Amino acid sequence: MKDYRIYWIWLAETLGYGSELAVKLVNAFGNASVVYGIQPCDIDSLEEGVLTEREVKKAKLLLETKDLSEAERILEDAAKAGQRVLVPTDRDYPQNLTSLRNAPMVLYVKGRLPEMNDTLCVSVVGTRTMSEAGRRNSYAMGYGLAAGGAIVVSGMALGCDGAALCGAVNGGGRTVAVLGCGVDVIYPKDHACLYDTILKNGAIVSEYPPGTRPIKYHFPQRNRIISGLSSGSVIVEGNLTSGALITAKHAIVQGRNVFAMPGEVGAENSAGVNELIKSGVFTALSAEDVLAEYEFIYPHCVNMKTYRRAMRKLDVEAESADATAKLRVSSRGGKNFYGTSSYGGRDTLASVLPFASKPKAPKTKRSDRKNADAPVSMGRMAEPVKTSPRKEETLHAPAEERHTTTLNRAELDILEEINIKVYGMMKPDVPTLPDELASSGISVSDVMSSLAVLEIVGMVEAHPGGYFTRISEEDIVFDAGEA
Repeated sequence: MKDYRIYWIWLAETLGYGSELAVKLVNAFGNASVVYGIQPCDIDSLEEGVLTEREVKKAKLLLETKDLSEAERILEDAAKAGQRVLVPTDRDYPQNLTSLRNAPMVLYVKGRLPEMNDTLCVSVVGTRTMSEAGRRNSYAMGYGLAAGGAIVVSGMALGCDGAALCGAVNGGGRTVAVLGCGVDVIYPKDHACLYDTILKNGAIVSEYPPGTRPIKYHFPQRNRIISGLSSGSVIVEGNLTSGALITAKHAIVQGRNVFAMPGEVGAENSAGVNELIKSGVFTALSAEDVLAEYEFIYPHCVNMKTYRRAMRKLDVEAESADATAKLRVSSRGGKNFYGTSSYGGRDTLASVLPFASKPKAPKTKRSDRKNADAPVSMGRMAEPVKTSPRKEETLHAPAEERHTTTLNRAELDILEEINIKVYGMMKPDVPTLPDELASSGISVSDVMSSLAVLEIVGMVEAHPGGYFTRISEEDIVFDAGEA
């Protein structure tokens, strides 16, 4: 009898990581082993509306692949590497993730994964180019949350992520680092000491199989897991194009709380967090502001007295500098930067593909280029745990739109169809009230949620009196270089 996890691995490998279609099929048929055995007629028998016409065609095409050899090899490799393999039906699989429309079918775990299903989990993220203030604030936030009883989740990236995890470790707490590569691949290489320290009392997790390289496009997708694991996400520092804002946008559409630490007005590294605060997220001056939101929801784990006692003894400036130096926690472009790659050790797609060394083809006019198919959207598996239910979906702009407008410069990975619809109903530079949009058959809550996301992305602006205006497409700029 085959290991049931093989079918989940097969589903993830066949339909892709973060696939809405995989989640919909699991919801419709019960579990991955049943999905493995379905026939085209079974897909046709589903109720109308469960799958789109495009998803039906995709499912019929891809699910013809019944070869389990790759899944068996991955499971064997994980066992040899000492990694746990968790799937949604496992008791230890974090239940907060089951609320995501693009929930990971598989989690690979190295270390000791804390009990997360009835414990406060808070993610702390920020820019890779952290300032000295960013180092102090990230460290203090991680330290304070851990001392107060929360599990600290982050990405182990250069800058604020690493400093927050460093603080959580020194605060005596449990930590979970989510990678955009296999959990056996230390990324960035500069954080090898931090990696080893986390494993002593925490876990490294990823949806990518053992040995997967840290390719750039994995990281925005990884961010949905960081926010999805958490009841709230804290953005410590970041400019308007920081990848930390991707985590914030994921959290918003997942129905999680978003906290931002205010920064110096006019400072580039503070522009992103200050914009978040302006758009209405929670302001957090310290970990106490975050813990206070959850102390009555998680009374069995949040301890404000312990937090205050620990913070009274903390010399943030001295201890954060000493701890980050000892664990070689670095930042991109900072004086304590140890990395050599422009991505802190992360591979770009070109550096790992076999044709990367081939000479570039001559440039052609944009109108002569062939359009690529738009990526498939994503979906929901189950109801959230202790979070308010909101829709969570990823929608990419079709390639033909990217060739005719400047929307390709915007980070559209978070936008769902309802967001695009609300945006499309607005006229450029014409002040509009949310009630006017709701009268078009969309609920007020959906309109307000969409406007919040669109404002953070930079596609609408809020004005006094509750009015919103759509920014013309030519004005939309979002550099995903920090993703």
